[in-house]
Amino acid sequence: YCDYQQGMMEAVMGAFYDADVLLVVTDLFSTPIPDDDLFAKVQASRNPTIVIINKVDLTEKLNPDSEENQQEGRTVTIPEAVAKWRSLLPNAMAILPLSAAEGSDNTGVVALRRILLGGQTNDDENENDDDVPALLRELGRPIPGMFREGEQTITNNEARALLPLGPPLYSEDTLTDRPERFFASEMIRASLFRTLKKEVPYCCEVRIDAFKEPKPQDKKQVIRMKADVLVERQSQKGIVVGKGGEQIKKVGMDARKHLQDFFQSQVMLELNVKVEKDWRKNEKRLKEYGYLKPK
Repeated sequence: YCDYQQGMMEAVMGAFYDADVLLVVTDLFSTPIPDDDLFAKVQASRNPTIVIINKVDLTEKLNPDSEENQQEGRTVTIPEAVAKWRSLLPNAMAILPLSAAEGSDNTGVVALRRILLGGQTNDDENENDDDVPALLRELGRPIPGMFREGEQTITNNEARALLPLGPPLYSEDTLTDRPERFFASEMIRASLFRTLKKEVPYCCEVRIDAFKEPKPQDKKQVIRMKADVLVERQSQKGIVVGKGGEQIKKVGMDARKHLQDFFQSQVMLELNVKVEKDWRKNEKRLKEYGYLKPK
């Protein structure tokens, strides 16, 4: 999938040069960044860097003695992962364990969010929900290597300094620079992840074929959408559709709920699953779908 990965890395590199803070997202197994040149730039960067170790909820479910978990360079405990990433990025501001699967209330997610939003100020000293050191203490005793040598936390002042205030990029009444079809496709794709949970959603692309808004005089104010879920293999189509259409029906129900919440309107959604063979290797398709920039 070199063309697909190339497009992803182009987006990452663009963000890298504009960033005030670098977030390196890995997992309990210390899955490496899939680009040596990019990682070398991260190591050489003078920007504040925070490493996120995701999927720590899996510690109680895996077998550390299995052949897969004995692979060289693979870590299976939180202290191992923290130690490895501290050796790779010795100047990282923090290495935070968290579980994104547990949602926005996960202790690590809450701490990270507050770090990026800036810690409490002198005006809100009684608001512990905004106090970065207090939230980091909720993670338990600091794991060796979690913070820089000689440090035990991130202060509120350090958190506030991460993302400097600047002029707004858009006017206050600008909600987004993306069309409604973009959000609809992303919400359907999110439903694929929630429903299928495995690797198949990474092979899926969602294209909105029709997006018809109701007219003011229509008795039923319903947004009607038709979308194609594109996969690369016939076998993948079978997984997405499911026995008797059960899976794609679940995807549609979940997507419709989120679409109605977003658009604040009743939504009728029709989903079709189609095979677009090897679309992630097709340069023309990747440009059409927005993963590669036209040359």
